[in-house]
Amino acid sequence: MAKHDYNLANQNGASFRGDLNEALAAIQSNNSFNTSAADGLASETDVVAYQWWVDELNSLLKIRNSANNGWVTVGDPSSTNLGLLSTTTAASTYLALAGGTVTGALEIGTAGSLVFEGATADGFETTLAVTDPTADRTATLPDATTTLAGLAVAQTYTKAQRGSITTLTSAATVTPDFAASNNFTLTLGHNITLANPSNLTAGQSGAIFLAQDGTGSRTASFGSYWDFQDGTAPTLTTTASAVDLLVYVVRSTTSIHAQLLSNFS
Repeated sequence: MAKHDYNLANQNGASFRGDLNEALAAIQSNNSFNTSAADGLASETDVVAYQWWVDELNSLLKIRNSANNGWVTVGDPSSTNLGLLSTTTAASTYLALAGGTVTGALEIGTAGSLVFEGATADGFETTLAVTDPTADRTATLPDATTTLAGLAVAQTYTKAQRGSITTLTSAATVTPDFAASNNFTLTLGHNITLANPSNLTAGQSGAIFLAQDGTGSRTASFGSYWDFQDGTAPTLTTTASAVDLLVYVVRSTTSIHAQLLSNFS
């Protein structure tokens, strides 16, 4: 901790030596002092452009700006790399305030998040945050100029949206996993029971294609969650290779409203 106004006054030898040593100590310590710039460096009139100052009160390394009318904060001298973002291969390479290119992974720590100010410097920002992951996750942005969809935002899709069709395997009992898809296809090689699906969530809707194999005559019964008009389960078209379409909407975790559209070619 040393300060000096860098004005060596006329004085006797011993006093001059002490004054000079204080100036050298200030230079050696980057004018470190634990108070304001005016007090720590005698006064604002005693500093010059590009002069260093370690503000010990706030633990900040500063440099005088080129106009000599203010201080530019460089970093925190108590932190590794002055608390600045650096590359893992070159600790002397820092990301500039005005931008730059990060050539490796950019890791945001456990207490960090990305905050975007937007076009207006005000009290409103957009924060990009993540739920604490339980495994490695990847979020992939599309190769397109687009507006991202939000879960709780009313939006209009201006292009077609498609749900994949998941293939179910024929067996005496078939249990669809409604977390896997909205739409399914099943070629019947057995008389089946279409059991209560797993992972039911109210509001999910979709369709199940039920196709007879080359033999035909396959029948289907349904689990207790399947609710049909008038409480009557439908009968499949049993012609070989015939296709029926079961459309559904999940009303609750124990009720699926469904209707069978029969005998497509």
